[in-house]
Amino acid sequence: MTVKRFTKLFWPLMMLLTMIVEMDAPKAVSAQQGGANLLVNGDFEWWDWDIRSWPFQDGVPEVQICPGWRAFYVDTAPDGVPAPEFWKRPEFRDVKASEFAYRVHSGNLAQKYFTFGGQHIAGLYQQVGGIKPGTRLRFSVYMETWGCMAGEKDWNICPTGHLSNNPSPMHTKVGIDPTGDTNPWANTVVWGPEINAYDTWTLFQVDAVAKNNTVTVFTYSYADWFDNVFRMHNDVYIDDASLVVWNERPPTITPRPTATLDPSLPTATPRPTATAGNTPTPLATATLLPDGVIVHVVQTGDTLSAIAKRYQVPLAQIVQLNALTNTNVVRVGQTLVIATPEVTATPLPTDTPSPPPPTATPTSTTMPPTSTMLPTLQPTITPLPAHAMSVTPPATPSPLPSATPTPSDSALAGFWLLVIGIGIVIIVLVVVFVMLRNQRSHRLRL
Repeated sequence: MTVKRFTKLFWPLMMLLTMIVEMDAPKAVSAQQGGANLLVNGDFEWWDWDIRSWPFQDGVPEVQICPGWRAFYVDTAPDGVPAPEFWKRPEFRDVKASEFAYRVHSGNLAQKYFTFGGQHIAGLYQQVGGIKPGTRLRFSVYMETWGCMAGEKDWNICPTGHLSNNPSPMHTKVGIDPTGDTNPWANTVVWGPEINAYDTWTLFQVDAVAKNNTVTVFTYSYADWFDNVFRMHNDVYIDDASLVVWNERPPTITPRPTATLDPSLPTATPRPTATAGNTPTPLATATLLPDGVIVHVVQTGDTLSAIAKRYQVPLAQIVQLNALTNTNVVRVGQTLVIATPEVTATPLPTDTPSPPPPTATPTSTTMPPTSTMLPTLQPTITPLPAHAMSVTPPATPSPLPSATPTPSDSALAGFWLLVIGIGIVIIVLVVVFVMLRNQRSHRLRL
């Protein structure tokens, strides 16, 4: 009879312990195939409280990447680059808004990579599966760069603080490979235009039509010391990436037609001109960038709904183009994309290297370039042959991440539930053992 009681108690306890363990196990979260953003961790907000950071890629200690993404970089200086002795592998880390708010576009985290006192070619990529061939896609991401030449006193301190000083061209751009290849130098990659992003979060976009059920998105940068001037900071920051189905062109903002006056009507008497003291503050006007993108700089009192009404565009369009997560908060001075033109990009030809020669010499933000020129180096750069690159992505692409770890708070709560459950089971087993022992002693006395 005692054994039966023990059995009745034991198995329910084991079932309780199993339930606690299952609660503690991470739940698989599939890629956001049903939503607007097809990327995994496009916001770079994933965090592991156990290691207090992101995991190392392929066990490389200086390469920490947000899960879902992979880094590529060139370890060996390509032929013909200036100052090949200053070529380095970039260091990839997270950047926290609590420490450097101006290095995070939104949320708490962003991805950064940099070479301190060195040039690099590098970027991120992510493969996305489950795409129907023929689907038109748009890849959007915000990037910011920081480049700094040393001052006259200290070679390792930027004289302009967190702002750039005579930065080198970074050749930042984004691309989509509609075939799903992970080689950034493949001629199937459709690249968007290069845009300077010094000290400003800048929106990069590119469109492509999927040719396979898997596509790959890329970011790219090349710290180009074309002038042989040493720079200690060569940093890139990435945040708020999205890949969306883009079947419709956004509405074009057109001016309202001017009414034609009927000559038979009496002419209105013009109102007196207001004095300077009563002149109202003019409303902010749209800015048309060279690539056709219309942007608006947030002013005091602006709201998203008011901005959408002013430009006669849907509020959802502004939210989508800027990857906004909170429609109730905008910052004064923040640049919002209102509308974008049709993006037409063509794949790079096979014989064209990725980093083209610089088209303009960067200008200093606060002081002229006074650093000592690097000796014995050629001031020109030749095209980088693809065969000279040594890229880290493996020949066989890694499997797509199909799950995102559960939030850290849930994992911590599950851990304590597991500990409490095990403790309860141990206590019950001890009590049962004591009861059995007492019964046995009682029988022996009888």
